[in-house]
Amino acid sequence: MKLGILLALSSLVVTQAAHISEVVPEPTGAPQPLEKRYKDVVVNPKYKEQQEAKTASKTTSANQPKPWIRTLASDKKEIVTPTVIASVTFGAKPPKTTNGLEPWISLNKNGSPKTIQPKIKNGIIKNGSPTYGTWFATATTVTYNKEELKAHNMADDEIFEEEQHIEEDPYEHSLNPLLRCTPDFYSKRGVAKDKTSEPFCFPQDNQMLNMGKTYFVTWYSNFFKDAQNVKVHLSFVKESAYHRGTKRDIEVEEIHEKRSVVLDKGGTLGQASFFSSEWLPRTKGWFPITIDESWFGEGVNEAYKKVLISIQPDNVADEDFDFLKNPVVVEIAKGAKVSKEGYKDLKLMYDKVDNQHISVEVDEGIDEKYYVIIGMPTAVLIAAVLMYFFVYINKGYTDLSHLRKVKFAKNRSKKRLLFKKKNKDYAELPQFNNDIELTKND
Repeated sequence: MKLGILLALSSLVVTQAAHISEVVPEPTGAPQPLEKRYKDVVVNPKYKEQQEAKTASKTTSANQPKPWIRTLASDKKEIVTPTVIASVTFGAKPPKTTNGLEPWISLNKNGSPKTIQPKIKNGIIKNGSPTYGTWFATATTVTYNKEELKAHNMADDEIFEEEQHIEEDPYEHSLNPLLRCTPDFYSKRGVAKDKTSEPFCFPQDNQMLNMGKTYFVTWYSNFFKDAQNVKVHLSFVKESAYHRGTKRDIEVEEIHEKRSVVLDKGGTLGQASFFSSEWLPRTKGWFPITIDESWFGEGVNEAYKKVLISIQPDNVADEDFDFLKNPVVVEIAKGAKVSKEGYKDLKLMYDKVDNQHISVEVDEGIDEKYYVIIGMPTAVLIAAVLMYFFVYINKGYTDLSHLRKVKFAKNRSKKRLLFKKKNKDYAELPQFNNDIELTKND
């Protein structure tokens, strides 16, 4: 019986082994990543329009405007090549029809551009493009006699004088969207705010200009009527100890025609100029300045600097030019350095997720911050262990015999608090009628 069972089991094992040997493994490809299943997302239509407007503005601003042709007076042709400075397009082709609601570029106090969009309210246009009156016109006096004027109320020998304003060339500034500088836009400067910023409109006195950004310096062109060209100078200003706050009492030497808060508080000119522009037409009235990193030093105190801006007309020689005459003083700053180390961790995480289905290992390495996190408690632990061994070794050399144990008095008087009544014994009040003992008189 047992022999038959053993033979049956052996035959079964042989057949299973033969069956397994006949199975041929088929090669399989690399594991395929699972496809993500997305759900339909309901998007706010207004939010969608805003995002499309942002992307459209980015794509259009990235493309440089193309040159175009305009016709000047007397059918004279001119090719205009637009230029973009600090997101402001100069020389853009004007629209064929206008309604007074075209956007224009104004300036902040530090000279950075901002776009103004006019609006209509109750039939009145608000924040419309500025008008400059006769600030840029040339005033002339025209004389007439009786024969030329032929006025009926004029005497035969009378001479009539009339003041007229000849407008400037309309084609020179028609393609300039930037706010022009006039005495109406002068600001007050000085400690007492009793002096004007002539000939500058922007930037205003003692404003902050950050590194890497572009700002516009604007001046009133007719302030330099006797000149054809001007040059913009930038000079460092040495602040006085009083202005920096390092000293309370200091004698400040008076400077000729000081017109700035920094100069009024004792600032002096550090050097003639560290930056000078080329000769510019004085009628242009503006010049862009980009704060460069090379203008700063490497020290901690070099993150902020006072800079004096002055304009030299071409009718004044270099050796006769006074940098402290009609300047404006601003402050340039490096700005905070934003760390983007967190993006490295996100990138490693994304790489790990993307490669989780393939046999690829992402070398993350060890960040320096983890060394600090591990090292600080380790150093504290090592210091505690060393202190313990130090005290343990030197315990035999420490004499504490001069220290005595202080004995405190055990008898303490218990004083009763003021206005506190003593607890007197009292009988409990009856709760039920049976608890009341009645007498015969009751």
